Amino acid sequence: MPDSDPPPRILRVAGSRRGGRVASRPGVLDVTRRLATLERRVEDALASAGQSATLVPPLESMVDGVLGAYARLRRAVAGEHAAAAELIAAPLDFLYRWWWRVDVIGLERLPPRGPVFVAANRAGALMPYEAFMLARALGQPYGGRAAHPLVDDWLLQLPLAGAAARALGALPATAESVRRTLAAGEVTISFPEGPAAVAKPVARRYRLAPFARSSLLRVAVEAGAPIVPVAVVGAEEAQPVLWRIERLGRLLGLPAVPVTPALLPLPTKWTVHVGEPFDPPARGPRERRVLRDLGSRLRERLQGLVSDGVNRRPGLFG
Repeated sequence: MPDSDPPPRILRVAGSRRGGRVASRPGVLDVTRRLATLERRVEDALASAGQSATLVPPLESMVDGVLGAYARLRRAVAGEHAAAAELIAAPLDFLYRWWWRVDVIGLERLPPRGPVFVAANRAGALMPYEAFMLARALGQPYGGRAAHPLVDDWLLQLPLAGAAARALGALPATAESVRRTLAAGEVTISFPEGPAAVAKPVARRYRLAPFARSSLLRVAVEAGAPIVPVAVVGAEEAQPVLWRIERLGRLLGLPAVPVTPALLPLPTKWTVHVGEPFDPPARGPRERRVLRDLGSRLRERLQGLVSDGVNRRPGLFG
């Protein structure tokens, strides 16, 4: 019997009918729809990737920004105050708004026009951070009136820190500086405790040292400027001082060297309390006694503001 051809193989296509029923596996149309959906997803992903790539600034802009910052840095090192102020503006704003989150209470008590003499408490840290925070807080509300913090000479003589302090409007704590700023109708920010407040141990935080700069107060009285006590709460713990080393400080030309566990300032919550201004007293034959009484009342008022601010704060870090 001749060999017969093998029976033909039957290819079953997915989706074909068998016995009048559709096979249970997905059909061709279903596969096509899935492929189309996958294709759309790939296109959407590629489109979104291209859109996010446009958010990256062009290389030319990045190079221009770096060169501009380098040029400002060179001008700042050369002593150009405007360039130094531009470089410091962003870090200063970050410290004020985000790191220490400075709040000002009673700003309406600050005279809006004319010269103002501010007497504030000084924290124990070597760098007077509160001086520049106060300059920003008190100098901007009324049309950008300039506010000049008075700092020690040793700070202004430092190569980089001194240039930065001058760019921010800092002046030496002398009678001439007070006379010049008040004559220009600006805000003078003084720290009457003087060098005794530098490296003040944390055990004595928020306790004012005796006032040591009566000559500055005399110039304010002569100029007829309102005298405003301002308390800063939160700065004492930003860089707490454990010990005060005076002998090493004298060798380095500093009031003292603070020993602190915080190499960088901590993000404590700062609150600035503006007190009621003192009207300048009338000058007369007993001017020395008047100035002494004014200094005592000013210290008492400032200590009260500081203590009240410490008692009211909800916590160290806000």
